[in-house]
Amino acid sequence: MKDLPKGAVTSRRGFLGLVGLTAAMTAGGGLLGACSAPAGPRPGAGGGAKAAAADKLTSLTPTYTAFPGVKPDLPGTVSTLPGVPDVSGGFTSYPAQPTAALTQKAGKGGTYKAMTPLWGPPPPGLADNSYFQAVNADIGSTVEFQITDGTVYADKAIARLASGDIPDIMVIPSWEIDKMADFNTAVDRAFEDLTPYLQGDKVKPYPLLANLPTAAWQWSVWNDKLMAVPFPTEPYPFALLYRKDIFDDKGWNTNPKSADELFELGKEITDAKAKRWAFGSIHEMMWPTFRVPTEWRYEGGKLVHKYESPEYVLLLEFMQKVFKAGLVHPSVVGSKGANEKDLIGAGQILVYRDGLGGWKELLQQHRAKNPAFDIGAFPVFAHDGGTPLMYHGNAAGIFTFVKKGLPKEKVEEILSVLNWCAAPYGTKEYELANFGVEGKHFERDDKNVPQSTDLGRKEVAYTYGFLGGRPLYVDWIWPDAVKANVEWQNASFPFLEKGPFDGIRIQRPSKFSGLQVPTEDKFTDIMRGRRPVSDVKQIVTEWQRDGGNEARDFYMKVLRDNGRA
Repeated sequence: MKDLPKGAVTSRRGFLGLVGLTAAMTAGGGLLGACSAPAGPRPGAGGGAKAAAADKLTSLTPTYTAFPGVKPDLPGTVSTLPGVPDVSGGFTSYPAQPTAALTQKAGKGGTYKAMTPLWGPPPPGLADNSYFQAVNADIGSTVEFQITDGTVYADKAIARLASGDIPDIMVIPSWEIDKMADFNTAVDRAFEDLTPYLQGDKVKPYPLLANLPTAAWQWSVWNDKLMAVPFPTEPYPFALLYRKDIFDDKGWNTNPKSADELFELGKEITDAKAKRWAFGSIHEMMWPTFRVPTEWRYEGGKLVHKYESPEYVLLLEFMQKVFKAGLVHPSVVGSKGANEKDLIGAGQILVYRDGLGGWKELLQQHRAKNPAFDIGAFPVFAHDGGTPLMYHGNAAGIFTFVKKGLPKEKVEEILSVLNWCAAPYGTKEYELANFGVEGKHFERDDKNVPQSTDLGRKEVAYTYGFLGGRPLYVDWIWPDAVKANVEWQNASFPFLEKGPFDGIRIQRPSKFSGLQVPTEDKFTDIMRGRRPVSDVKQIVTEWQRDGGNEARDFYMKVLRDNGRA
């Protein structure tokens, strides 16, 4: 988010429910009822906490085999950071003649339910959607999507896992998994071990899955088993996106170089009478802007968590000032689930934080009707005008799981479906999955680029793309946006944070994951002016007491085990 959209928030109630599930849930058939962190003396290790250098997981991953497809015409950046993916470059023209990636039907007539997120208006269901029907016909199996609002996706995923109501195919973003206190145990109970199907040369029946980068597969390992098909993601979890067309028209600053300049820009933009506010959710992009560590900073032989850093206090003070000045849209202030894409599309907010995939989704939704519609991303900057810091994501940001207990032939058929969904740019399968049927869901313009029809905008939604993942090229249909995106990625790469755990695949301790949302709810109260900044010390003390210090012991052991401390 991926694009995506990164940082969707779940409710505190949902997580407290997950952490506190009891034997009553077990009696009801729930998968998470017996998953509370086991008692034991080892600090921070509850709930299946594990760590391994990613390169040590290679024996579990599929043998990489490149698919001989089209090559990008805009260069990217080759990563030298452990576990951090490359910037893969981009395409500014559409292939004149897409070729079929597969020579036979992927499916064998089976019918499967798939739960996927969507950050936008939902399309009609299978029975009333000719796009779904056409793609399923090409695959040779029926995929019936259970599309769930991405802003509340964690709540819904937790409920499904807790009840045992697992769909055949379930997509879960990594940023939601990080918040799930008992996922390390639930993953074994809910989902199929894919190691026997995909390890090493066993991936050969699925050549498009074999085309996914090894680094992404390394992040798909839980409990020493290959548990999911990864969606490779760009190096960045998010950016600060803005309405470039409106900014250009108004002459506003598109390159703020400090927090003060951003604040002044927000005051200039905001006009409540005109129903225009500067910002949606921006605080997560303010974390790196204030040089808050992604999670842990190792200094002086000690691990300091982001909540304990002095930079985090500066961030909270700034965000409280932003909220008190009325620069954030009221719908965002009053709700964790405001649809910010709709708000920025309507021009009611002008700046918000989203994954780079959100850039594409907004262009898809609005540019056909408004050719002048444009989105940009602010260059990364530091709060004090100094050297910027930018977070990096892991090589995989979204995972597709298969329900545990399905017959072998069903698992194999699902993997064949996911293989179809992994067809890369320049293939007929990719074109069908992304645009639908020519003459119905899209027409080609004078440059051969697919342009959605009204029916396409109504029926085609990003769904099949989540199931298979694909290499990380910027493959949008708008050359100007592709160029801007690749330039932003290449320019941001030198500022990526070098963290103490780069390249180490960590399954977080259960208690530590369960603390995240309740703790950040308290910090949200500070940002929104409901608590004073002076409460930070108390909140951090509670966090340390309730599992933060135990987690620190676990993470220090990880550093020592890997020769980094």
